Amino acid sequence: MAGQRLHALPFAEVSAVCTHPNHLGRGYAKQLLIQQVNRIQAANQTPYLHVKDTNERAISVYESLGFAKRIPVFFYVIQRDK
Repeated sequence: MAGQRLHALPFAEVSAVCTHPNHLGRGYAKQLLIQQVNRIQAANQTPYLHVKDTNERAISVYESLGFAKRIPVFFYVIQRDK
């Protein structure tokens, strides 16, 4: 599956690119990503995405399509004590 999430014009985020574990390595994620990139570019927007720096498989797919690393982003999880 793949979709779009944030639209901070002129940018649009490709989001939730996922392949079921039983179907890895068949090019499905790449095809889904291409479809989303084409939709975003057809709307005159610029596609972007984020990925954990440890997700080497995804990074390889993204880089094969021309995406490049720009900046590291840090996320923090804040929880209330129960």
